[in-house]
Amino acid sequence: MRRTAHLLAVLLLACSSACNRQSTAAPATGASRWTAVEDLVRKKEFAAAATALEAMRGPSADDPDVILRLAEVRRLQGEQAKAILILREALEKNPAARILYVPLASLYLQVGDAAAARLTLEKGRTLGAEPAAVAMTLGTALGRLNESEAALREFDAALAAGADANVVLYNRALVLGQLKRHGEAVAALETVVAAKPEWPAGRRELARAILDGVPRERAPVERALDLLINVSPELPEDWRVNESIGDAWLLLGDYDAALMAYTDALRLGKNPKQVEQRYVVAARKIRERDEAAAAASK
Repeated sequence: MRRTAHLLAVLLLACSSACNRQSTAAPATGASRWTAVEDLVRKKEFAAAATALEAMRGPSADDPDVILRLAEVRRLQGEQAKAILILREALEKNPAARILYVPLASLYLQVGDAAAARLTLEKGRTLGAEPAAVAMTLGTALGRLNESEAALREFDAALAAGADANVVLYNRALVLGQLKRHGEAVAALETVVAAKPEWPAGRRELARAILDGVPRERAPVERALDLLINVSPELPEDWRVNESIGDAWLLLGDYDAALMAYTDALRLGKNPKQVEQRYVVAARKIRERDEAAAAASK
């Protein structure tokens, strides 16, 4: 699925409150120690936070809340493999720790292992993990596995279970785009943007859905470009924004602007294949234009 990776942060936000509802009331280690850990995390002193959390782990049965926070701190440190290992080991000791299944599956998605995420979520579902969080994350995993219709069913299940409607619509729109049902994707994202205009990802994906529909008139392309230019300062490190800006300029026939946008996307995105291909197209259009102008001047 083309844009599943960047959904993970949105997905984790959507799942966090639901997962926490299954959490125990408070860590047994005491409120003051827990507050100290949160202070360290806020200060981005992740190594110190991890050390404190390790000290809070029980000698026989680990507290799921402590394990969950420790895994999150490891993720914030960029140590996804360690975070996965922490959660896996905890679940091996205590398979009934239902709050750990969705975070583990989300980490698997983050490292690109959608199959492992699917298996984790299916087990979590059988053990009673929070339905909305499971369905939302499983929908994303199925999208990665190109099981688009099944992904849509999971998103419907997430909505029925009480998931945030805007997050569901956002995720559904990406899968609809994968199925080339661009009109439906645009309609879903229009609803999201109307409800959450402050959400930059919604505006970025609305523009993308408009462009993917290959509009035949300038007005929708110009609207998509306006959305992208507006959202660009909010997502300065997102190569997808520059890719889409390049696509809009390409459709509008401004090949120099398209080439510049693709150059920025390549700089940020470690040479995504589709951007390289469109860069070549824009460069060819410029060359053909210049050759035609030179021939006309003779």
